[in-house]
Amino acid sequence: MGTKTWWVKAGTLVAGVLTAASGAAAVTAPTASAAPPSGERYVGTLRCDSPNPWPMGRLRIPVDVFTDIAHPSDGLPGPAIALKASNSVHSIMMSPEFTTLTTVRWRNRDTGRRGVVRVPSRSTRIDWEAVIHPGRGHVTFTVTQKIGAMAFVPMVNPQYSTCRGSARA
Repeated sequence: MGTKTWWVKAGTLVAGVLTAASGAAAVTAPTASAAPPSGERYVGTLRCDSPNPWPMGRLRIPVDVFTDIAHPSDGLPGPAIALKASNSVHSIMMSPEFTTLTTVRWRNRDTGRRGVVRVPSRSTRIDWEAVIHPGRGHVTFTVTQKIGAMAFVPMVNPQYSTCRGSARA
């Protein structure tokens, strides 16, 4: 009987762990309408479109802005503002590759603090995240993207684009 009780308890423990794990996965799985993780607050989406370094149409690049980030992806303590760009490129060509250098220049209008964050990336998508730590206050920022085709060398036919935004940190 002692062995049977152990198996029942072990089975209950495994079922509890599986239930908790599946519940955690359901909570953290991203969906289009789900709230961002860790208490982030969605501020809005900027359009940072760019000419395409490949002989295809213009690149449509939405950049989502989030504030109140308690645990930023750069590992530094919050609060922070995150700018997240993501665009998959649809083409008849086989997965064109891009190299991107994104520069975010920011200024806290309340404190006068300023800074620059640079984010290099290489992918078949225009996909980057910049995290800034401006302190509390009204923050303005300018995003500059340098996007080139990856063709034997890292930056062929670079194209430039700029967009601006603001958020309260």
